[in-house]
Amino acid sequence: MHEDFGLDIASLIDLSKDIDIIVNGAATTNFSERYDVAFDVNVLGVKHVCAFAKKCPKLKMLLHVSTAYVSGEQEGLIPEKPFLMGETLRVGTHLDIESEQNLIKETMRELNINCCTKRDERRTMKELGLKRARNFGWPNTYVFTKALGEMMIGHLRGDIPVVIIRPSIITSTLKEPFPGWTEGIRTIDTIIVGYAKQTLPFFLADLDLIMDVIPGDMVVNAMMVSMSAHSEDQQAQIIYHVTSSLCNPAPYAVLSDSGHRYF
Repeated sequence: MHEDFGLDIASLIDLSKDIDIIVNGAATTNFSERYDVAFDVNVLGVKHVCAFAKKCPKLKMLLHVSTAYVSGEQEGLIPEKPFLMGETLRVGTHLDIESEQNLIKETMRELNINCCTKRDERRTMKELGLKRARNFGWPNTYVFTKALGEMMIGHLRGDIPVVIIRPSIITSTLKEPFPGWTEGIRTIDTIIVGYAKQTLPFFLADLDLIMDVIPGDMVVNAMMVSMSAHSEDQQAQIIYHVTSSLCNPAPYAVLSDSGHRYF
């Protein structure tokens, strides 16, 4: 994501003067994305959004869409609390976002010096992302960089009211615009499509394990309600988990039985 969204100064000023609510849903959701790409979109993208938000005189709030999985691999109730800058999920470690950015730049510089192929560059940057994520206690590059993005918001927000929405696995809609509507293939959809096309003959899973999925329209509704509820709250720094496992847990047996009946 480009600084100032790639707009010229005149367009930026014209855009900023009337905006009262900013919704940031831009992200790369590839679990094993290149570290430089994921960092650029999920971390620096948030930085650019915060910088723009401070230029909007009528701004009432910034709503940021994150993911419930920034909490890593934990059991039990997960509190809706913000990440502190430098906080990690592994005891005894501390991260620095600027150092991570410098590491990416240095790694890319070494790859260019060694005249590595694009394929080697892609592999190296993917491996670096996973290595850094697991070093600090996150399972993959996606959730790691989304957590860094939340830290960036907390650090840069100033007096901007902020609401962070953390959905779990977003699926097709429950009601709107009609039941089952979806666009594109992502997250758990790949398993369903693979089974339908018979390119995925089996999928290893504990049938009693809870599969936390949430319909897309319920996530959107939660976003709309939070905008209405907190748009006048000047001190807002609110986090909402939009998930299903507590009130309506769906084990993997539901996916197995539904797929068998449907296909």
